[in-house]
Amino acid sequence: MDNEVLYKRVNTDESMLNFLDYYIIPENISADYCDLKCYGIKIQKTTIYEGGGKTVESKQINNVFYRYTDVEEFLESVIKKRTEPAALRETVEKYVIESIDKARKSA
Repeated sequence: MDNEVLYKRVNTDESMLNFLDYYIIPENISADYCDLKCYGIKIQKTTIYEGGGKTVESKQINNVFYRYTDVEEFLESVIKKRTEPAALRETVEKYVIESIDKARKSA
């Protein structure tokens, strides 16, 4: 697996102690035969406590998108909603279903 790429960091409050990181996870499908890539996503929530210490929660789903523009479009939509790691799976499922419905209507 290739390295994760930080797409955007968003503060969840004014204190700057809570933030969400949104990552793109690029993976080569088959480096021997072609340069095709697929893309996964990862959301990481970090909370830093004033007295010291922090908690980090993250969820990752690999191989969801096959076009970079699709993963960017998805991430922009979840960033607007401030989607947290716990909601990642449900959000991806909903997005895929909506994309399939949109493709059927345009076919």
